[in-house]
Amino acid sequence: MFDLVVKRAHIVGESHVAYANLYVKDGRFAAISSEELAARQSVDADGRIVFPGAVDPHVHFNDPGLTDGEDFNTGSMAAVAGGITSVFEMPLTDPLTQDKPSFLLKKSEAARKSVADFGLYLALTPDNSSRVGELMALEPVGFKAFMSYSPEIPMVKDGELLAGMRAIKAANSRIAVHCENNDLITYLTEEIKRSGRSDPRAYVDSRPDYSEWEAIQRAVTLAVIAGVRLHVVHSSTPEGARIVAEARAAGHPISVETAQHFLFLDAEDFQRIGPFAQCNPPLRAKGNNDRLWEAIRRGEISCVGTDHAPYTIEEKQRGKGSVWATPAGVNNIQTANPLLIGEGIKRNIPLTRLAQLMATEPARLFNIYPQKGAITIGGDADMFLFDPDEQWTIDPRHTFYKQKWTPFEGMKVKGRVKRTWLRGTKVYEDAAPLGTITVQPGFGKFIPGRPGSTAN
Repeated sequence: MFDLVVKRAHIVGESHVAYANLYVKDGRFAAISSEELAARQSVDADGRIVFPGAVDPHVHFNDPGLTDGEDFNTGSMAAVAGGITSVFEMPLTDPLTQDKPSFLLKKSEAARKSVADFGLYLALTPDNSSRVGELMALEPVGFKAFMSYSPEIPMVKDGELLAGMRAIKAANSRIAVHCENNDLITYLTEEIKRSGRSDPRAYVDSRPDYSEWEAIQRAVTLAVIAGVRLHVVHSSTPEGARIVAEARAAGHPISVETAQHFLFLDAEDFQRIGPFAQCNPPLRAKGNNDRLWEAIRRGEISCVGTDHAPYTIEEKQRGKGSVWATPAGVNNIQTANPLLIGEGIKRNIPLTRLAQLMATEPARLFNIYPQKGAITIGGDADMFLFDPDEQWTIDPRHTFYKQKWTPFEGMKVKGRVKRTWLRGTKVYEDAAPLGTITVQPGFGKFIPGRPGSTAN
């Protein structure tokens, strides 16, 4: 007997969508069949869609040390409410996750609090390249580096980045890089500040699109020299995605993600919303999001990550007088998948491609496929039930965020996550206005980082 059946569902597989019953046993997908087979628990999907649990390769849950904005408990609750069952958390915390003690501290906090499965990044800093090999025993999902200034992590210069890439290549791991040209940004920021500008458009002008795709080209060049697996994070421009696509077509193991805020918001929204829409890289000119959707359609973008990066309301409000006083980051993990799927359907993006973007491809890139990322017999029964017809309006009060704000406030959405399962256990059930988390903190398990990749 099976443990669970989700009946009469449109099941999004890797190559096609099947109308069938989906069976789970011992926390794993066990069968897809049109037959009525015995199961202890039955859920009637009533023709709605079942997607594989999403794998978010880029979150900031701020644990430990910076938890006023978010922590692993509230962040992971928001994740599963949005259909995201696995998260990879970035190292920009206090202490910075750069060595064994800081990694184990974060791992213990996440294990105590998370309701989603989780993997952890280590920081690549100017002085820890020589320790990459020994740090691999901690099983990080990869290493994160910044080519531009960040208040939480030291930036690496080109030579330091190349040294780190070579060490990471030797360890058969992967590196994720925030690509922006620090010299350009510094020069333009000082020039714009001298002119007296401090509005959102000034911030956009201080970090132009070319400051990003130039850095992507440089990171790709260094990765090719080192032969390392490179993942370019949150590309805001189709030019950056094209640079990566060309390198990948030439046989190099290089991938690129974009983020939902670049697909739905632009510089005009930043001007309207103010500091709560401030992020790095910044929102781009009107029409850029359409070009990113076309890059998705062409297969030039590997996957989508949320870059959920919370700060407190008070921290964000500092930018109302001057954009230079605001930390950069947005809250969007709970609404990311409904927005992506609803708009994807509207733009005639196949459901299989949407599942690829938010689940299968990140799982392949980080070598946790087929355990995660797809509805595959024998894989973890991570999935969410999605109603493509339900219409609702985003209200931050009805999220699990510790800080109740989001730049998507007031946006109308078509499509809603109704239920989420992790390893065959229901972890979230929708019920107005907020929904219910149905497991205790600590249900989430550590995902050990694995060498290599299962991506093509």
